[in-house]
Amino acid sequence: MLALFIWGFALYGIFVALWNAVRFLAQKNRRGVPVTAILVVREGASYIEGILRTLTTAEPFCGRELDVVVVDCGSRDETAKIVESIAQKRGTVRLVRAESDDPAQALPAVFGSKGRSVHCVFDLRGKVSPLEVVPTLAAFWSDETV
Repeated sequence: MLALFIWGFALYGIFVALWNAVRFLAQKNRRGVPVTAILVVREGASYIEGILRTLTTAEPFCGRELDVVVVDCGSRDETAKIVESIAQKRGTVRLVRAESDDPAQALPAVFGSKGRSVHCVFDLRGKVSPLEVVPTLAAFWSDETV
């Protein structure tokens, strides 16, 4: 009876080890796909620092590489200075200045910079709430996404 009990635990241990090995290999494969968050802003000094600090702080825990590109559409407040300050400390954040109010001219250079990447574009010029950026990107970071 004791021998059956020991064999049962041994089989359970082997099954758990195989399951964890498969999950590890699947997660390792997913980590190769970086996420690029493109934030289109104008006059965003009131919220951009909070978003960037949250994203750059959460990056080491998500298991994927995160690049944040802030496209500034002619802000007259401190938005550009805030982004440049954070970009100097974090290599994953960069600022792209759009020549006009239309960011479409600056986006082709952003999309062409990474080979295999998931791009998330957020237009924060009044159409999307800044509170939706981090939860939406968290969905891209989760293990359920391929």
